[in-house]
Amino acid sequence: MAVYQDVAKVLEAEIRGGLARGQYLPSEAELAQRFAINRHTVRRAIDELVLAGLLLRQHGKGTMVVDSRIEYSLRSRARFSETLEELGLRSTCRLLATHRLVADATLAARIGVAAGTPLIGLDTLRCIEDDPVSCISHYLVAALVPGIDEHFAGGSVHACIEKHFGLRIRRKQSLVGATLPGRNEASLLRCSRHLPLIVVRSNNVLEDSGEVIEYSVSRSRSDVFEMKIIPDGRDG
Repeated sequence: MAVYQDVAKVLEAEIRGGLARGQYLPSEAELAQRFAINRHTVRRAIDELVLAGLLLRQHGKGTMVVDSRIEYSLRSRARFSETLEELGLRSTCRLLATHRLVADATLAARIGVAAGTPLIGLDTLRCIEDDPVSCISHYLVAALVPGIDEHFAGGSVHACIEKHFGLRIRRKQSLVGATLPGRNEASLLRCSRHLPLIVVRSNNVLEDSGEVIEYSVSRSRSDVFEMKIIPDGRDG
């Protein structure tokens, strides 16, 4: 067994044996001194535990114990911020860009609208405790939320829609896949281009009428999240 794997086993035992969620490991320099190895070997050991979902690197802070990946439920009415708040985690959302467009044939088919339908796009970056974990592209039917790009500055897109337009949104369906991040995504999410991202493509409709309002594509760090699928939209 390689040295870094031995170190990873020791650290894993210590994490499972008493380190609490939210605690930070000693610095790489301290661990290197403790195990009488170089920092590169320490980093490889930590990488193993990050991929196992036991640790989360916090940019500028260190490496935090998380026990396991955050279980994110794909529920009919779940909002990103609400789901994380239930877990005791503080989340924020930053608006990256807005744009107006019309749906081409490919995008129209994915959304479920006619080609040429005017859309409003919102690109957002979601963070947990100030660390970026997910970037989301929202495509909204402009006729249902005119001027949403002038109202929304951050936070929950669906809460903003409910506040300004009185519309409640539910998830109709989601497709879950994976991809490797591009250069821009890796920069935004502060992750390696070798770390797979979980991709969730969701079709959202109005709760009352079932009319199509949104198609969203989220790309989330696979070392932070795992997706929980709830059949038939039940929240149990």
